[in-house]
Amino acid sequence: MKLAQIVATLESSDESLCIVAKRPWSGDSEAKLVAFTEEFRISEEVLANGYKYFLEVSVAVDDVLTGPVALSAEQRVAAVIYYAENDAYPEWLNELWSGQ
Repeated sequence: MKLAQIVATLESSDESLCIVAKRPWSGDSEAKLVAFTEEFRISEEVLANGYKYFLEVSVAVDDVLTGPVALSAEQRVAAVIYYAENDAYPEWLNELWSGQ
């Protein structure tokens, strides 16, 4: 599955899951939703297949995608990737939200 496909359906995904994706991160990156281990880690099997921790579903939905303005599919992917890489909102998203 592609990262963009996962981002498109995040609101209906189990919020206890985590997104993992293969780098470099883009909408076309191979990605999947996985459960954390009991130690709240990504399983060794997933890591051995080249996936890296990306973001928890709950963080992506609650902190990035829930805002005063609906985002396009491309904006959703860009915002989630930026947040995953920087632990912050992209400037364009701050400007979009503050304009409302």
